[in-house]
Amino acid sequence: MTQRNTQPLPWRARGISDTIDGSTSFNGAMTSLSNLIPDPTTAQLWQCRPAAVPLVTFGQITAGPFSSGFSPGFQQQGLIPSQGTVSVFKNIGSLIYGMVGSVAGGDGFDHPFCFNIATNSFITVTGSMTGTLPAAQPTTGPWIPPIMDLIGSRLMVAHFGFDATPFMLGWFDLSNPLAPVWHAGTLTGLVPLQQPPIAVAQFAGRAYYIVNLASQPAVIFSDVLNALNCTNANQVLTFGDNTPLTAFGQLRLFNQLGGIIQALIVFKGTQNIYQITGDAALGNLALNAMNFATGTLAPNSICSTPKGLVFVAPDGMRLIDFSANISDPIGYDGKGIAAPFIYSNVPSRICAACNGNVIRISTQNQLQVNTAFQEYWYDIPRQIWSGPHTFPANYIQPYGNSFIMAAQGVPSLLWQSDSVQNVNSSFVENGQQLNWTYSTVLLPDTDQMGNIHLSQSLLDCALTSFAPPINIVAQDQNQSVIDNVSLAGGSGGAVWGGFKWGETKWGVSGNALTPRIVPWHFPLVFSKAQFIVSGQSAAPVRLGAWHFRYKQLRALTDVSAAA
Repeated sequence: MTQRNTQPLPWRARGISDTIDGSTSFNGAMTSLSNLIPDPTTAQLWQCRPAAVPLVTFGQITAGPFSSGFSPGFQQQGLIPSQGTVSVFKNIGSLIYGMVGSVAGGDGFDHPFCFNIATNSFITVTGSMTGTLPAAQPTTGPWIPPIMDLIGSRLMVAHFGFDATPFMLGWFDLSNPLAPVWHAGTLTGLVPLQQPPIAVAQFAGRAYYIVNLASQPAVIFSDVLNALNCTNANQVLTFGDNTPLTAFGQLRLFNQLGGIIQALIVFKGTQNIYQITGDAALGNLALNAMNFATGTLAPNSICSTPKGLVFVAPDGMRLIDFSANISDPIGYDGKGIAAPFIYSNVPSRICAACNGNVIRISTQNQLQVNTAFQEYWYDIPRQIWSGPHTFPANYIQPYGNSFIMAAQGVPSLLWQSDSVQNVNSSFVENGQQLNWTYSTVLLPDTDQMGNIHLSQSLLDCALTSFAPPINIVAQDQNQSVIDNVSLAGGSGGAVWGGFKWGETKWGVSGNALTPRIVPWHFPLVFSKAQFIVSGQSAAPVRLGAWHFRYKQLRALTDVSAAA
């Protein structure tokens, strides 16, 4: 077949984009890099995301009593902790402290727990559980998520479920971290709590609480290293009107005179953001409005990163840098991912975490069939997005170079989820074999007002003989299939002298990374097309550049042409 007047078009996957037209996006834009992550050795090369593995299991689906590792509240007959959802947790070294619900036949309260990752065992949480536990919050729909932070030796728990109890706050006494004691109570001193705080944060050695009174939402701050006392009546900050406050974020700021100063960021819904600096004891406590009409409705989307404080605003992910500048949405206008956050079904359910290199954000996407939950990863050094990944989080926190997460729709378990492959990586997640999708956007228009003829294609990839053949589909803008082919990995080469002649193939395996001919059944003709590759996840699999041989046809563009 003649290749006259054809032009090569390379397409090296750089990251995913919301765009529906590759002509206006960046070169290498993809609609899906599902369960694929950047290869750490080579730019624009993708490998399979390792599966999350179970780390903590909260009992079995049987009535109690339960093992001594559970707090006394779990020892009551009739509780079913395996039906509970982990609503919040905090990693302190190798210890995980958190709250797990007991619903669907249990007592309807969140119970404290402590798990030692180093010994893979529970640590008994002592203390009185009778009447001191917050009510478990709903697992679907809008909610006010519990928040935890460490102030001195107390790990404070701000939980709106205390609204159903005589208490306002809960805390773990960590005077001995290996013997945590649960308590519930309220503030003492001259600033009483009138309702449970919705958030707590450590700042300058004090506990800061958000209390959304109907008349005047406020931030109350405790004495230094005493999270339960307010000595002075002026340990209250107000914000000018009755718009509820949403959440805290902790941020360090560059000092113009040199060095770093700490700031506590206060989000006032989506209307404004404030920063608190200084301290009352030093006489330099300051509250300043950043006067930027944005914010967040997703408290669990706020996370610290090497670049600043990230949060999900109504128009996408934004960043407050160390100079207190608020970025434009990161990924807007086809430059990455914004639509799944703009169209989040329940913004308060969005959760995020950063382990230093990767920001992971889970959301329920209205744009998907059945408003599916999805997870998107933002690679900070490369400034690219990947996803949607198929094991979204209900709550997630960094743990070293990895993450610990409570998965969406999988109660009573905590998982460890790595952001890079290692020699122990598995590709079976929650009992399901992982699969990946590598899909281009609708490829760029040539601006020549004619249809495209595509005669040859190469896909740079590494395969394996241990997985089924990968599937490759070319489809048009209406998602009608133009052609469908497959590529299979070769079997390993036999060793000379280790087989009987004629019984096997002799040579080396042909699965290494290399450009492979895509065996289309006929030349493809289209006005717009995208190319979707899918397969089973495995450690050796790598996906790299597409190379297409384009030919511009003289016929005027015909959107019905697809052959």
